Amino acid sequence: MKTNKKLMLGVLSALMIGATTSAYAAQSADVLYSDVPADHWAVQAITELNKEGIVTGFGDGTFRGDRAVTRYEMAQLIASARSHEKLANNEQKAMIDKLTAEFSEDLDSIGIRVTRLEEKTDNVKVGGGFAQKAMRGIDGGNTYWEKALWLNVDGKMTNGWSAHAGLDWKYGSNDGFNSEKSSKDDYVGGDNMDVAGSIWELYAQGPVAKNINLKFGHFQPGLQSGYVSNARVYGAEVDYNASDDTTVKVYGGKIREKIWDMAVEGNQGFLRNGGNGLAHGGDSYKYKDKDGNEVYNNDRPTAYGLSVEHKFNDKLSAGIGYYNYKSVAYDNEKLNLGVIDASYKLSDKWGLTGFYSQGSRGYQNKAADLKLTYNGSPWGDRKIGGYVGYRHLGSDAVIMSSLVHGSEKVGSKGVEAGVWYRFSPSILLTNDFFFGKALTQDKVTNKGTHTAYFSTLNFTF
Repeated sequence: MKTNKKLMLGVLSALMIGATTSAYAAQSADVLYSDVPADHWAVQAITELNKEGIVTGFGDGTFRGDRAVTRYEMAQLIASARSHEKLANNEQKAMIDKLTAEFSEDLDSIGIRVTRLEEKTDNVKVGGGFAQKAMRGIDGGNTYWEKALWLNVDGKMTNGWSAHAGLDWKYGSNDGFNSEKSSKDDYVGGDNMDVAGSIWELYAQGPVAKNINLKFGHFQPGLQSGYVSNARVYGAEVDYNASDDTTVKVYGGKIREKIWDMAVEGNQGFLRNGGNGLAHGGDSYKYKDKDGNEVYNNDRPTAYGLSVEHKFNDKLSAGIGYYNYKSVAYDNEKLNLGVIDASYKLSDKWGLTGFYSQGSRGYQNKAADLKLTYNGSPWGDRKIGGYVGYRHLGSDAVIMSSLVHGSEKVGSKGVEAGVWYRFSPSILLTNDFFFGKALTQDKVTNKGTHTAYFSTLNFTF
């Protein structure tokens, strides 16, 4: 159905114009549209409506005021008139109300479309950051400098479900100089400056039943703060909120971390199974079996876990968990882990956190950490904070730990301290220092106690 534009234009002109001079109107109309004469009765209305963005012309510079308009276009004009209704007198308000009733379905259509557009805009959130890192491990050597850029994309779906994608780019080199060569490109590690990009995480999550949530894809498990099981997996996690204070979590999948980060013989003393497994302590996919034959293993290590975590009161929370890990480092048998963890809030600023893990392999089969914290996590809203504690991280008592910052790898013991400072809501400096040594001294270059550090300047958005 078509309708005449003049009716609505008359209403809008009464609302928008007032006492505007003919000279101003003529000049403006002449500039705006080629088909609107300077002495046209609606020139003042057209000029003001154009300024307000309520009525616009066509791309060829014409207004085409005599053409019929669709109901949808008329609804848009009525919606604009309603937004300026406070300028109208009683007669004009009555006319707007009458037109609103006549075009109610079309106005609803506009509202639905606008609402849906706003909802879709809010559905996707993008964030990320840039970091400059400096790292040095307990095995000594040069400082490793690394730049990292990450991007997080989160989207809402229907029925409480959401999707997350985390993208990561890194490059870095050692801080050293080869005296036999003169080019500044010949710094140690200078040939390893290629950017390494990866999909850090990619998963969907949402409710599947009352108090039960499912996560599946490529993700880091969320059990017991990642103290013993922080390695990313391709798999699934189910969280069951048994009550307001108790949560049961279970996960399983294939490990998706680099072999070097899981265990390599001589890597900061990080040696699984005492070097007695098929891969001689690592998780290599290419290894020699007990008969000396070279074998290529197509299966990545697997990890499974179950935890029960409970909040006793506003100060005390604790959890208990069981995990198993299967890799060639253990002759494709399972490493079983039992874990307890707890946190206690001493005051608004001070707190204690800790965990203990027992492994089943009989080598470096114990891991523990006890830490005094000030102002909690650096990713909160406090400006400054820190911690100090003691840790003993046996290689056969963790899968991959979220704690290894200053100490860099498991397979070490000593005192660790950290301090962080927030320059602004988006700029954060963190520093972690470790004073300790490798548990397996014969596998590291520098014997005895050494200092290691992990410093990062973060810029987030």
